Amino acid sequence: MRRVVVLVCALLFMTSCGWGGTSDGDSGRLPGAPSGVTAAAGSATSVHVMWNALPAGSGVRGYEVYRGTTKVGDVPGSQHMVDVTRLRPSTLYAFTVRARGDDGSLGPRSRAVRATTPAAVAADRSAPARPAHPSGRAVGSRAVQLS
Repeated sequence: MRRVVVLVCALLFMTSCGWGGTSDGDSGRLPGAPSGVTAAAGSATSVHVMWNALPAGSGVRGYEVYRGTTKVGDVPGSQHMVDVTRLRPSTLYAFTVRARGDDGSLGPRSRAVRATTPAAVAADRSAPARPAHPSGRAVGSRAVQLS
């Protein structure tokens, strides 16, 4: 029992003195999880992911964007959006964002957001048909009515 009391006292002493820690208050603190994360399909093969910036002074160097468990992007701390490309049409995806601190540490993941890419549509490469019976008439000194 006496050893436990001595150990607890030693730990309290080291903690109160800051032993083993850093001298500046923010260093070593993990950045928080980004909030306000949204994802919206931009095309059949891309999704636009956005989030709110973490507060100034939170020590964020950049962000990592994940599709499921796969990292799909590194974004500088000054940006808060990314287009994730090379996706499959008609597919549901889940995205999360993590902040990377100035010291390289990763904060927790944001809440997952989902987006479904739309179906791919074949490009219309045929020219329009010629109008069957076009006609026109003057409806003033500067206008023509076409039908």
